[in-house]
Amino acid sequence: MADKFNCTGCGRCCTYGPYTGSMSADPEDIQRWEDAERYDILDTAFFLYPNARTADLWSDPVTGDEVQGSCPWVRQVSKDMWHCTIHALRPNICRNYPVSTSQRDEFGCPGFWDNEKEDPLKLVGKTTKSVASQ
Repeated sequence: MADKFNCTGCGRCCTYGPYTGSMSADPEDIQRWEDAERYDILDTAFFLYPNARTADLWSDPVTGDEVQGSCPWVRQVSKDMWHCTIHALRPNICRNYPVSTSQRDEFGCPGFWDNEKEDPLKLVGKTTKSVASQ
């Protein structure tokens, strides 16, 4: 069983344009949104062809243009705290973030796995590329 990742709600994964601009939904995500009758979420997924069971994320439901920058479902609640408005229904790519310490460190994410011994806030200062400098 994999160690639990402890998210701090910093929002870096949700507001890092190169990451949010490369996201996709898999068949499980599509089914989850259909089952929950969340057509507002489905409307922001870009399906490449009718009846597709995968989609690019995120698109403007009115124009169909790709959403640039932050995820359209995240809201800033304080200087260093963000809230996902679809957390229970978020796509698997978000559920599985980060896939590695290098991905976490690239974003300057202060989150940490249960098995880490070093203070994750110290790790942020050691990164060579952080979202804050983008």
